[in-house]
Amino acid sequence: MIGKVVSERYKIEKYLGGGMSSVYLATDIILNREVVVKMIKADPLDKEKSVRRFQREVESTIQLSHPNIVSVIDVDETEEYHILVTEVVHGSNLKEHIVKNSPLDIDEVISIAMMTLRGIEHAHDRGIIHRDIKPQNILIDENGKVKITDFGIAKALSETRMTETNQVIGSVQYISPEQAKGHNTDERTDIYSFGVMLFELLTGRLPYEAETAVSVALKHISEPFPDISEYRDIPVGLKNIVMKCTEKEPLNRYRHADDVLSALVYYKDVSKPYVPAKKEEQEQTMVTPVQKTEKQEPKEKVQAAPLPVQEPKTSKPEEEPKKKRRKWPWVLFFLLFLLAAAALIAFLMWPRQSPTVSLQNLQDMTVEEAEEYLLSEDLAAGEISETYDDNFEEGSIIQTSPVSGAEVERGGTVDMLVSLGEAPYKIEEYTNQMFDDVEADLESEGFMNIDREGRYSDQPAGIILEQDIAPGEEVYPDETSITFTVSDGVEPVPITNYAGTSLDAARAELESQGFIVNVTTEVYSNEIPEGAIVSQDPSYGDFLPGSQINVIVSLGEEPPSETTYQISLNIPYPEEEESSASSKDKDEDKKDSKADKKPEPVEAEIFIGDKDNDVKEVSETIEITEDTNHTISLILQEGESGQYRVEVDGERVISETVVNE
Repeated sequence: MIGKVVSERYKIEKYLGGGMSSVYLATDIILNREVVVKMIKADPLDKEKSVRRFQREVESTIQLSHPNIVSVIDVDETEEYHILVTEVVHGSNLKEHIVKNSPLDIDEVISIAMMTLRGIEHAHDRGIIHRDIKPQNILIDENGKVKITDFGIAKALSETRMTETNQVIGSVQYISPEQAKGHNTDERTDIYSFGVMLFELLTGRLPYEAETAVSVALKHISEPFPDISEYRDIPVGLKNIVMKCTEKEPLNRYRHADDVLSALVYYKDVSKPYVPAKKEEQEQTMVTPVQKTEKQEPKEKVQAAPLPVQEPKTSKPEEEPKKKRRKWPWVLFFLLFLLAAAALIAFLMWPRQSPTVSLQNLQDMTVEEAEEYLLSEDLAAGEISETYDDNFEEGSIIQTSPVSGAEVERGGTVDMLVSLGEAPYKIEEYTNQMFDDVEADLESEGFMNIDREGRYSDQPAGIILEQDIAPGEEVYPDETSITFTVSDGVEPVPITNYAGTSLDAARAELESQGFIVNVTTEVYSNEIPEGAIVSQDPSYGDFLPGSQINVIVSLGEEPPSETTYQISLNIPYPEEEESSASSKDKDEDKKDSKADKKPEPVEAEIFIGDKDNDVKEVSETIEITEDTNHTISLILQEGESGQYRVEVDGERVISETVVNE
């Protein structure tokens, strides 16, 4: 696979690992940048299921755009693989970081935890639960920034089941009890896994160990979560967070990731230990609570008024009948008594308003929403300050003073720190810097639209000459396009073919343009005059001043072929003249003469006619005292003839013609 190009643009460079997929480091050959290519092999037996799983991962990740979540760049698929392309995070995963640096400093733990939670919260806000939160899926770049990856088994919150054919999905060391049981899952599943990871961050170890994965899963279901204090002395507030995140029953955990974030912000202010829910309470949380009814006070018993005693009849004469006693004053009194008693009971039972308020968590609310809440609790907004914060939307509350959960007296004020959103980036002075270096720095800050315009100059190629955004201007990287004018170096000079031009004229022209002329060789040419350029390299095109132009110069027409003849001559010494005396006398006289004296030297003149010599002129003169052998040379061109002669004391003794056929 190494060296292969997939999707016609990603060249595979290095194998990074794999499990349910193979992960490679690759180069985007179009944009010339590093990427990560995840190749998920299609299941030949159940391709439809494989496609669904890939589509689930794509759908999960393309909805997410957050600084603490790995960005998806591209997706593709072939007959054999599903392909997911993501950004590269240079660094290590959190598991490697823990192993290498444990025990981690508390402040570093809090920083890593909060960045992780912000990424989880972003996913939850978009209806996605990760379901496999673990240190191996948390990447830490070279600047210590956390990014969550591998949403391969993430699922929408609307999908209630978390198993497929009763197979548990998720890493068993960090699996929630409900995952291990194959029950429904929601955001609190990720919160449980986060709690296990937080335990590992603080202690450098896992909460449960066993020989088999099944045994570990059973411990998550049934065994109490280990007391972190047995492994490390940590603040009470931090221990409480671990315990509440890892409650067995989801209803007893934090409901949302921002609840955990808020707890982490204020963990130092907590001094009261968290009391885990008992088993009976956990079971009760599964039952819908019966609504309470108001307590009925018993009615007072009222004694009836005594009836009048009738007198016995007598035989006395009848008296004037008495007026009948009226009963309504007693009834009125009784009614007034009941009303007073009811009023007293109502007064005693009416809930009295507490003098203090347990401040609600206002994090992520707008100031208007917070003020509405404060007004309902007889509180008021105090000092409102603002700061840039990438993790909170513009206008949302970052934190309050007093903190959430604190008891605030009614009529009091609450100060709020409000986010201005992402901090703008201040443009620097980039001129005279290398464009490639500046581009890399800006891309790391989130700039996606960086343009380059070339221009010839005396500056080295690649140096920034101008920028279209002034230094000091504040911009938002993902919304900004910036253009740099970059030096292309010295402008190339066009040269033409100088063949046939005299060397001196061509040299003067080329050297005036800054080129260096180098004569590499000289050759005979029947077409190019002697001293003119036969050819050059390069012969034409645009070239930078200072380049070397190699030329070949003509020696003129090539001469005919030549032959050198070496001729050996026997030059005779001249004899003396004979007198009229007898021959016998002459011989005797000659003997006597030789005996009496040495021969006189004489001059021998040699005349040569060839390529280099004129036969009319003496080529060589030698003195001889006797017959002498002497060698001469004749150089004759093809088809020409030459001659030579020798004269001794002005007398021709040798003469011959030589033909070079």
